[in-house]
Amino acid sequence: MRERGRVMVVVGCIIGSSLLRANAMQPLDDRDLAGVDARDGINVALTSAAGVNADRLNWITDSGMAAPGQCTGGDANRHACTIASDLALTGVGGPVQIQADLDVGSDGGGNAQMGLSLDWQPQRLVLGGLTLNTASLDASSRSLGQFALQSQGSLELSNRHGLFNAGGDYAGFSLQSTGDLIYRQGDAGAAELSFGNLVFNMAFTNGAAGGHQAAPGRIALENNGIEFSSANANVALTFDLAFKANPADFDTGGRNHLMRFGWQGGLVNPLQRLGAGGFGYGTYMIGPNTFQDYDGSQTGVRSEGINLLSQWDFDSDFALLIGEASGNGTYVRFSDWQRFGNAPGPMFSFPVIFDAFQGGAGPAGLCAGNFTSGVPDQASCVASGGEWLASNPPGIGDAAFGVLLRDAHLHAYSSLVEVIDPLAGGAVTPINWGVVFTYGKLDADIFIRPQGRGQGVAPTVTDTGLRADVTLLAQSPDAWRRANSTNPAVRASAGDGWRTNTHFLLADTATSTGSGQAGVGFLNGDIMYRARDLFLRVTSGDSGYPDLPGGLWLQTDSLAQYRFRGIFGGGDLADLSYAAITRVSLIDVNLQTNRFIFVLNPLPVDGVTGAAPIGFNGLLDFDGGSYITVGEVSSPQSQFFVRDVSGRIGWRNGSLSIVSGQNTVDGLPQLAIRNDLDIGQSAHFGGPAGQPLVGTVGFGTENFGRIAIPAGTWNSEVIMKIPN
Repeated sequence: MRERGRVMVVVGCIIGSSLLRANAMQPLDDRDLAGVDARDGINVALTSAAGVNADRLNWITDSGMAAPGQCTGGDANRHACTIASDLALTGVGGPVQIQADLDVGSDGGGNAQMGLSLDWQPQRLVLGGLTLNTASLDASSRSLGQFALQSQGSLELSNRHGLFNAGGDYAGFSLQSTGDLIYRQGDAGAAELSFGNLVFNMAFTNGAAGGHQAAPGRIALENNGIEFSSANANVALTFDLAFKANPADFDTGGRNHLMRFGWQGGLVNPLQRLGAGGFGYGTYMIGPNTFQDYDGSQTGVRSEGINLLSQWDFDSDFALLIGEASGNGTYVRFSDWQRFGNAPGPMFSFPVIFDAFQGGAGPAGLCAGNFTSGVPDQASCVASGGEWLASNPPGIGDAAFGVLLRDAHLHAYSSLVEVIDPLAGGAVTPINWGVVFTYGKLDADIFIRPQGRGQGVAPTVTDTGLRADVTLLAQSPDAWRRANSTNPAVRASAGDGWRTNTHFLLADTATSTGSGQAGVGFLNGDIMYRARDLFLRVTSGDSGYPDLPGGLWLQTDSLAQYRFRGIFGGGDLADLSYAAITRVSLIDVNLQTNRFIFVLNPLPVDGVTGAAPIGFNGLLDFDGGSYITVGEVSSPQSQFFVRDVSGRIGWRNGSLSIVSGQNTVDGLPQLAIRNDLDIGQSAHFGGPAGQPLVGTVGFGTENFGRIAIPAGTWNSEVIMKIPN
């Protein structure tokens, strides 16, 4: 650690009538003395005009018997150093100013109480690089990119008998912060992606019904980690996703805003637990099946990563916000969240593990099968009739950061949609329709490497960027196998777990709850996503595809696969069991590519409606493994199909805009999606022309023949409105 400039730290403490004062590196003067409050407690002020920085910070995991500070020589295929380099904390519009107060007293009932208060003025924390070093791979010369967090805010924390007392719900907690988070893949001047106008607030409260007044919760340091929990909490997390092609150094001015996201309102029984311990390397048996002991709960074998559990129910005022971040700023508010079918447990649960992986050790894959919890190994998965999705952990000579999800779920849905136009007096148009997207058992293995993609059509790599291998599975355990059985009794049980399965429906929610809320869409489905060598790029463009705009790029020249399968139909949201729903068809869609590019890009504001469209473009080279099948529910073997699809399609000039009823002729809000669909040789974006789109068409076991579309363009405009 080295000190830049002049750092002044002031500590004040009053005990009885004695004043104890220490001022590091600077003598006391009248101004310093005037800043001391005459009360019991400790007051610390950090002020620095030039800021503070550090060359490098190492987080060392699984070092075993290795010498202290070493990045190799510890536990085989586990020992790693996570390296953060070139850290700098500077003030924004003034010096770094951080004020901390630690005080003790009584809670009014004769119990000792300790309080901590933090206040920080606008400041910027810059991370110049983030990478790893292991026995398999020394990636010290590479980086995921550069990050800057600009923030100002305050934190109030109190608890009985100490700040982390685990004895009960005695803690008060309130966090308020605003700022920006900026990411780039190069030095100053490289294109930047921002989470702009970032707001993160959270407080323990008495809930929406009580007006979200301050109320106690629990902040505890336990054997399994640090736990934050309460009966109720009020949260706000909002930001604008923004892009700037030619910025200055971490530039917050003149950005092109893409879209706005937000989570606002009350949470019921929220729990956040941050614990020590990464991936568990053991296995365990239940009956004939062998499972991965990913959290060490069975064998006690766990690496030295970290884990985070987040879970809660939604309060009556909770809402998800998605919309435009410029122009009128029109957005859609998804509110009135309902528990899906009285599903047990928390509405939302998201357990995640962060770790470093190398040498072929780690999670081998995920199973789409009949297991409602846990992750079996490949042999047990296949033996039970499941489908195995290999995860591709980094092998010999390779290493990566890992983000793993296990048994996550969302068992709730929004039953009210509102379109809000801030520039029309905050006009709100309620729509008695909801979007039901629940996911049952969600598992994911994500391996992230510090490596970027270079310019051009041919795949090249650079030392800075983010390259990922992703395997994700959101499933309805065993529903698809049962729905495709030749045995009618087995098919009739395909929806037995509907309350905790994966669904995507549009729902008429004119009635508030219960019977009468009808939904139509995909039921009891599985979503499978795989990507290999997927690069997240923040770029002003690519010479290999000069007609593609700059923005946020997702690009792979190896593999990207999206598969969805389920029942298309509908029914009453109060009972979506197999016998109760209207079953139209079985749908299985597999889009598999060996080249995939998707770009989110800014577009100019519409001068007539004031809408700020979200731009999108895409290119897909199908590798011959793509297909679409539509089967009869009563006879799954009777299928119409298009298989063995190869060739290219491209989305060009795509735009998505939200227009409030105050800016349409008929007074109805609308969602407009426009794009040109290029096919075959017409899809090129200024690079090499694509191959003709070719596929095999048939029914059942019969192939009718091959069809091909050499080239062409399809202009599409879809405008969706819902009458009030």
